Amino acid sequence: MDKKERPAGRPAYTYIAKGKYWRFRYRGFDAPLPGQPGAPDFEAKYVECLALTIKPAPIAAKPMKGTFDFVMGKFYEDVEFRALSTRTQANYLQFGKSVSKYLGDCMMQLTTMEMLAGVRNTMKIGYAEVIRLFISRLYVFAGDRGYVLQGLNPALRMRRIKSRGPGHEPWSHEEIALLFQHATGGIRTLIIIALCTGQRPGDVERMTWSQVLGDVVRVRQRKTNELLTIPMHPVLRAELDRLRAQGPVSGVIVRKRSGGPVGVNGFGYRMKTLVRNIPHMPWRTPHGSRYATAAILRDAGCDVDQICSIIGHRTYEMAMKYLKRRKLAIEAMAMMVRHSALPAPPPPLALAAPVSPARPVTAGTTCKADAAEVICRFQPAAFAEERSLAFIAG
Repeated sequence: MDKKERPAGRPAYTYIAKGKYWRFRYRGFDAPLPGQPGAPDFEAKYVECLALTIKPAPIAAKPMKGTFDFVMGKFYEDVEFRALSTRTQANYLQFGKSVSKYLGDCMMQLTTMEMLAGVRNTMKIGYAEVIRLFISRLYVFAGDRGYVLQGLNPALRMRRIKSRGPGHEPWSHEEIALLFQHATGGIRTLIIIALCTGQRPGDVERMTWSQVLGDVVRVRQRKTNELLTIPMHPVLRAELDRLRAQGPVSGVIVRKRSGGPVGVNGFGYRMKTLVRNIPHMPWRTPHGSRYATAAILRDAGCDVDQICSIIGHRTYEMAMKYLKRRKLAIEAMAMMVRHSALPAPPPPLALAAPVSPARPVTAGTTCKADAAEVICRFQPAAFAEERSLAFIAG
């Protein structure tokens, strides 16, 4: 039988051999089929071949009410989840995969702290605390919706895991002066925007020219969805005027050399490179600029409400924690010096200078020691303080 003469309703995975013999073929399996399509013998053999080769798709069972999979499905459909930022939603979806893998069919009402600790132990240290907070949020959601008893939250009773990372120390005045001394290009603009607005690194990276409205900067915080109106700082105004003078501006303020936006973590990558290239500069992160802004506002005499109107309450508390620790350390060292509890060590023993071999001296010449120029590798503290104070004063 010619290919054009084959019936339009030819059964799947079948072909005709030598123009008249029907056969079944699927992934290396090949068997003859008796008769023609529609005949009882043909249909029986065809069904048998299908059963031997084509595995039926598993039927997805619906999660039982009260299990982690059930509650997570309801949570992902709820407006509470949709109101979160895009990045937080992506993180929660990723955490949900880990929870579903180990606790998906477990009843939340009967889950113990030991079971939750087992899931947390599968995560890296940096994610161990976030996965605990995610599970805790699931319990709060389940309690509000009546899937578990109100107030039941074993994740809340688990001990908090502290990250071993370097943290976000606030930038000091001397460090800000050093950063400005070495920063060029996009990282300079990012630092100025961060210090003059007190915003998170992600909001600084995405800031556009359309947010600059005359004497104010309008910021919609991605994490909290809060709309802020921040008056323009003179240092920021001068930086934006400098960028406008270089040509037409549109889109995001800070761009790569290729013209595209710096993207996610663009501030962090450039900050890491800058810090490594400054001699004796301590490790500092972009998020420390928010704490530095809080310190500058506090030194300027702003009260708590004024500071929080720019950086937020939680950031204010963290900034004050770091600044208080730094102040206490200064006071403790001053008390130690006044008390004179540490005896003064004797001066070090003078080492004999090595004797250089005698040089031949010709007539009419004098023997002089080789002069060596002293090069200072450290920036004078007075200069750093001067640059820092100039920035604060605007």
